[in-house]
Amino acid sequence: MALRVFVDYNTATDDLSSRISINTQLFKHLLDILSPGLPLVLYDEDSLEVDAVAEFNHEYQCWYGLPDWSTRRDLPPLTEEELKRIRDSWSI
Repeated sequence: MALRVFVDYNTATDDLSSRISINTQLFKHLLDILSPGLPLVLYDEDSLEVDAVAEFNHEYQCWYGLPDWSTRRDLPPLTEEELKRIRDSWSI
């Protein structure tokens, strides 16, 4: 089963793979879970999700989700309760 990870799609890299940054500064608990090749579902508050695979960038010491854009799904927007749950999980 894939791990659902909240992301900001505006953090996509400008290379051909369009990797999406995973904010482990905000979601520190992910540091204990992420591993290269781990199946992910990336989603945002604007109702878009996509299957992806976790990838670690050794040069920048950060995690990315490598999306498979053929799996893109448009969903209903998150409810206020769902957004609150996400914000409550922030590690700041």
